[in-house]
Amino acid sequence: MKWSSRTWAIFGAAIVAVALVFGLAQYRQARALRLRMEASRQRAVFNLISHIENMEGSLAKARAASTVGQQTTFLTTCWSHSQAAQENIANLGLSDMDLSKMQRFVAQVGDYSLVLSQKLARGDAVTQAEWQELGRLENSVKDLARALSETGMSAAVTGARFGLAALGNLGFLASPTDEALHRGFSEIDSLVQSVPSPTYDGPFSDRSLATKPLANPGPEVSLEDARKRGLGFLHPGEPYSSTRVETIDGAIPCYMVTGKRADGSEVTTAVTRQGGAPLWSVDQKVRGAPRMDVATARKAAEDFLTSRGLTSLKETGWRKPGRNADRVIFTFAATAVLPDGGGTEQVILYPDMVKIEVALDTGEIIGFDQTAYLTNHRERGLKAPLVSRDEAGKVLKSDLKISDLPRLAVIPLLPTREVLAWEFRVQHGNDFYLVYVNAMTGQEEMVLQMVTDDTGTMTM
Repeated sequence: MKWSSRTWAIFGAAIVAVALVFGLAQYRQARALRLRMEASRQRAVFNLISHIENMEGSLAKARAASTVGQQTTFLTTCWSHSQAAQENIANLGLSDMDLSKMQRFVAQVGDYSLVLSQKLARGDAVTQAEWQELGRLENSVKDLARALSETGMSAAVTGARFGLAALGNLGFLASPTDEALHRGFSEIDSLVQSVPSPTYDGPFSDRSLATKPLANPGPEVSLEDARKRGLGFLHPGEPYSSTRVETIDGAIPCYMVTGKRADGSEVTTAVTRQGGAPLWSVDQKVRGAPRMDVATARKAAEDFLTSRGLTSLKETGWRKPGRNADRVIFTFAATAVLPDGGGTEQVILYPDMVKIEVALDTGEIIGFDQTAYLTNHRERGLKAPLVSRDEAGKVLKSDLKISDLPRLAVIPLLPTREVLAWEFRVQHGNDFYLVYVNAMTGQEEMVLQMVTDDTGTMTM
């Protein structure tokens, strides 16, 4: 049967119409994705500004407070906002910007505040030089807050003025909002580099970060081997439109392996050069509305760890970055078995920590960090406790109610010092605490308050 020219014309028009409909659908999908990315990024920026401003306020109040109790409260509050600020920095999604110096500065301020609060809690005096150092850091945090505020306002105005025009680009090139953020964070990077680091003993001090060898290093892996390991770690078998591998020299030398999807989102994995282990991994794809509960997400996290050979881990807590968050972060710690009184006792190794992030829309693993595990997990040669569980319990205040069976744990006190302790979960009124009693000396080493709500459990 021969088709007439009219039939061919109709057929051609139909093909064109289908192509236009498909193209329009692709455009709308890309536009919606870009809008969600913009919204997520701006939310992270303004949350970051809020936490940095709260850090500044807490430092000022700590220096002005006249009682040890008030000073300790404000210093630990600063540390808490520092933790949240670091999380917002990680969620900015500026993969081509090096924000590590800003993150390191924020971590050091929070860490320094925590070290001083623990010193006060032990009954030791904070020296005048340490208060002066805290004042210097307060001024630097104030400068950072001002620079972030200016960057956030510039990005918001630029996005409102030009954002819709930029969305027409299906290739997801940098929008004017991205350019405003890049300019702002480049200036902030110069600012934080000019701030001298505080001198102290803590996990984020320069001395601790300068040398951080792997506990069990392996043979050096090639760039191509690192590419395969990195691309296949978080989402094995996923196709990427492009990939790149960069060599990073730092506390832990590694390869930075990045796979870019067709929609513009990226998955980045740091692979250690010694041994080829995944150090951390992040999926920057914008997530949809949450559709699963924490229990389901926990199962996904546990299954992922098992599939990657990370067994003998015990969950130590979880949290969501907000009440309506689209993700949940779990922390797991390694365990060991120790002879005790004719039986065996499980020991939680808190320094050997693994963090895993689960998307609440699909249950996919979108974040992973085993830096602490790789740098701390080793054969410790633990000895049986000299102080029994019952003897350690006598150290507690009489009005504390023990809410769970005490367990052994290795806890870090300084980057170079850790102790075996009995962990007591106790209640006082409506408040819950973790009290750690040295299993060798019977001395109370640390007290942490547990704050639990529908966003998870936080210790402070």
